[in-house]
Amino acid sequence: EKGRRTRRGAQYKSHRYSDIDRSAHPGIWTLGATIGATYNWQTREAGYAYDMSFKGGWGANAGVTATFKALEWLSIRADVLFTQKNFGMERMQPELREQNIHSDYMCHYLQIPVMADWTFGGEIKSHIYTGAYGGAWLGGNASRKTLLVTDEYRARYEFTPEDNRIDGGLVGGLGVSWDPMPYLRIGFEALFYYSMANTVKRQALMNDTRYNNTVVVGVSTKYVF
Repeated sequence: EKGRRTRRGAQYKSHRYSDIDRSAHPGIWTLGATIGATYNWQTREAGYAYDMSFKGGWGANAGVTATFKALEWLSIRADVLFTQKNFGMERMQPELREQNIHSDYMCHYLQIPVMADWTFGGEIKSHIYTGAYGGAWLGGNASRKTLLVTDEYRARYEFTPEDNRIDGGLVGGLGVSWDPMPYLRIGFEALFYYSMANTVKRQALMNDTRYNNTVVVGVSTKYVF
């Protein structure tokens, strides 16, 4: 009888310690999915192409996201994302000042950001993200209106030797998250990707630099374990 009480007491203590330990350390890893919208524009040095003007474009963003909780207020986050960095271009013909050539570019990128997630707050947490990213330009489509074709047409973008398909730069932003259940986290965020890779390789006669700037607004759901 005494042995049974001892074993039950040991089991009870072990069970209670597990509960206390879980509440004190409510989850080290998260894994989930993120989806959102992008707005991208290019900053450039015109060189001699003064007849060209660029505008921003909307796109989509989706992928997987994971975090490792290093401290109570600091996590390391890494994502694998499919991101659209779209933009438009107009070029005026000097001989026909009323007629422009208009092009819209839909550019698909794979990018992998790695960020520090600085976390503050209680039930609803605030996040500050800082880090860097690398990526690659996978392909895209081009929609053009020219002097010879009055209607717009869409075609797959054909890469040229002048295209730089390697991307990378800095990323930062803000977010909020909420845990409606112990193992579920829902987050909202706005991130800014500042590319440090010129999309055009350096040319001998004209320094035509074009850098992407991308704002991503999205929502994420994560499993906490």
